[in-house]
Amino acid sequence: MNSVSNLYGKNIWHSLLMCISISMFSQPVLGQISIKDRYWQYKGEPVLFVSGSGHGHNPFIDHQMTTTNDGRDVSTEAEVIAHMDEMVGVGGNYLRCVLNPGMAHGIQGFRFCAKSGDKDDLNTMTGAFWSRLELFISEANRRNVVVQLEIWDRFDLIDGSWQSWPVSPFNPKNNMNYTSEQSGLNTSYKSFKQHPFLKDVPGHPDYESASASRKAQYDVIRVFQEKFIDKLISITFKYDNILYCMNNETHEHPAWGKYWIKYIRNIADSRGKKILLTDMFLSINADKVRNIYNSDAYDYVDISQVNGNAPGENHWNRVKGMIDAAREVNKLLHMTKMYGADTAPGNWEGNTDNVIGEMWRGLIAGVACARFHRPPWGLGLTAQAKSCIAAVRKIESKVKFWDVEPRRDLLKNREKDEAYLAAKPGQAYILYFTAGGSGSVGLDLTDHTNKDFDLNWVDIGSGEWGATTTVSGGSTVTINRPGSGHWAAAIVR
Repeated sequence: MNSVSNLYGKNIWHSLLMCISISMFSQPVLGQISIKDRYWQYKGEPVLFVSGSGHGHNPFIDHQMTTTNDGRDVSTEAEVIAHMDEMVGVGGNYLRCVLNPGMAHGIQGFRFCAKSGDKDDLNTMTGAFWSRLELFISEANRRNVVVQLEIWDRFDLIDGSWQSWPVSPFNPKNNMNYTSEQSGLNTSYKSFKQHPFLKDVPGHPDYESASASRKAQYDVIRVFQEKFIDKLISITFKYDNILYCMNNETHEHPAWGKYWIKYIRNIADSRGKKILLTDMFLSINADKVRNIYNSDAYDYVDISQVNGNAPGENHWNRVKGMIDAAREVNKLLHMTKMYGADTAPGNWEGNTDNVIGEMWRGLIAGVACARFHRPPWGLGLTAQAKSCIAAVRKIESKVKFWDVEPRRDLLKNREKDEAYLAAKPGQAYILYFTAGGSGSVGLDLTDHTNKDFDLNWVDIGSGEWGATTTVSGGSTVTINRPGSGHWAAAIVR
């Protein structure tokens, strides 16, 4: 009896251990980055991504954009890490990283594939590009900084802009793996609009309508694109601080990005790894949020291109419209690029006042990430950007942006683009004054008789606290901006 009982007990424990083991190794690993409602979570806690940086294209190689070399310089590892620390020091927690392998390999001297004689070999993905990228990701991970990787970039495929294509290993004249005849790729491209590199995936209309011989050329290219992706995720899947965006400002049919989303997600799923993916389109509006992003392919929506072209109240109207559309399709909104600076070379970006307004209008509307674009088109991590980031963190220490909703209707006697408000009425309010207007609005507190609120000012221009006063409910209270420039207030019970 005892031997039977012991055997029975051993079998139970054996079965139990087997069940535990199967459960442990068959369940997907939960990612450190997740989404709850319309905001990010990192390591299980809600978080607002706010930042600025000196570069976004290969920032692991060149940390600081210069107007003289269009961002193709080379920084030391120490400089890259110091720039990251500078951002973290003022409250930044997010980095953008566009992968421009052609520029890195051919111009900056960071190879991503082997060389055989005088030709590049795309069969072997190796080189300093990968080791520097992993250093960047691992250092960001140590600092609880999330990195959005933008994998493909149309500007890396042409003769102009970064001047990458003439020296890229993907150019048939530079590699031993295929010729122009075999791949259908030309050795020179003035424009990316008809580039076969961006049309070579099943599901893309150009691929599906192609002849058998043309499809064979597309397939040749895609083999080596997949090798690049395979090498990339062999590194990035070690870390949990990565967001995956397929393109920088793609003009292509959505099928191009969707192919790569599915490719990467399928590998992640097979390994039990949870990741979040999206794509960034060259143009964005509320209808596109509803009609294109209403797909399980996209985990979140990058609306960077809403910025720059629509200043002031028009910017608010566009962002708020996209927020409303995103809620219809249950998607989070993300602004990885905010354009504008007094140094901006064009007319479309707007000035410094405009880009500060972009950040605050976006945050009050409900975006989950706001990052200053690189100079000269944005503030990057200049003193003005750092003050603005610090101001956001101070306001956030009193009122979390995810605890309030846009309530501009509670502002009275407001001039156009003068002030914006998010609120949980009767409990918490975030009030933002732009640099324009008279700097005086009424806040409707009529429903909150016998309630007093602490009003905590922050000077966005300096990033420092201002005065703290008390306002009482029961009426519409006049609130005056304490000085010139941009100001924010956290108003709490």
